[in-house]
Amino acid sequence: MSGSKIKIPKAVVQKYLNAKEGKGVRILEYKRLGSGWHGSGYVVKFKIQKSKGKSQVREVVLRTLMPENFSHDFISDRAKVFILQNEMSKAIPGHIGSFDVSGYSKNGDLVSLGDVKEYFQIVEFAHGDTYSKDFQRIKETGSISDMDRQRARSLAIYLASLHSRKLKATKGSIRSIRRRHTRDAIGHGEMMIGVVDTYPDGFTYTTKAKLARFMARALEFREKVKDTPFKPCRIHGDFHPANIVFNGSRVTVLDASRELWGDPADDVIALAMNYIWFAVMQTGKFSGPFSELFWIFWNTYFKKTRDINIMKTAGVHMAFRGVVVAHPFFYSAQSDDVRRKMLRLVEKVLGKSRFDPKKIDRYLRK
Repeated sequence: MSGSKIKIPKAVVQKYLNAKEGKGVRILEYKRLGSGWHGSGYVVKFKIQKSKGKSQVREVVLRTLMPENFSHDFISDRAKVFILQNEMSKAIPGHIGSFDVSGYSKNGDLVSLGDVKEYFQIVEFAHGDTYSKDFQRIKETGSISDMDRQRARSLAIYLASLHSRKLKATKGSIRSIRRRHTRDAIGHGEMMIGVVDTYPDGFTYTTKAKLARFMARALEFREKVKDTPFKPCRIHGDFHPANIVFNGSRVTVLDASRELWGDPADDVIALAMNYIWFAVMQTGKFSGPFSELFWIFWNTYFKKTRDINIMKTAGVHMAFRGVVVAHPFFYSAQSDDVRRKMLRLVEKVLGKSRFDPKKIDRYLRK
């Protein structure tokens, strides 16, 4: 995130060509070809020394992507673009050839990705119980313990600590990531619009026309808050109870995803919406033990951070979480009345300039 342009050091290119073509490669020319909205291109002319004194001169273009705007902010974004283009260049007749897709490490070692067929991940096993088990127990018993209160408090402290790590970048990069995060919450394939696209035909608690209006209101709301001056920070990106594991008092989190740096409201709302949702499932309104846990979590976080911007951008993230918890398939064990109330809650917030947690019960009512 050091600037809007990326240039790969000539020494790295030399090392790459030696590994790709064998020893005896000499770079004859390495210069900038030009730049567009998305990135820059560099001409690399090099000489390959063959056997018996013969040589071959080749010319290729090295492409980079600008890290600002167009959802290219993170290294993984740029890798995704190049891997796709490498694949498509081989599949589309008449397309220019793709030489390779590569990256390099801090010490200049090359990592070639062009021939990868599929990616996978291996992670550690998390011992303990997911926080979602606590939610089910509390819903069934209607009571909470001091341990439950402490866990809500500890999760707020965990997030406050996580969010204290702020992004250090240019003003342009910060503005780009700020807009990107609120944009992705609405339009990214895993987020609001992507979730609504998985709704089946024939659900009874709303209509497709109403969902379309819901999404339009979310987009309008996002346009108003996209430049809210929050400082992008390190976030989890999917901080809901099934991704939180407790082993006694020790907390482990799973499946951090979607954004490396972003809006702290994303994480806060992800968990806070679950407290509201379970309160509605249990009591029909925002009351009872889950309401108490919500306020412990919310007040502890704000005591630590004093971050008022969360109330301004909350609606964007509530729109995503609303269509998730109301989903006909994701969470089938709830009434249509609960689904309607959760969507109503979000619609009311989207009609305001900011989220006021003191008005949650009012948001839930017709």
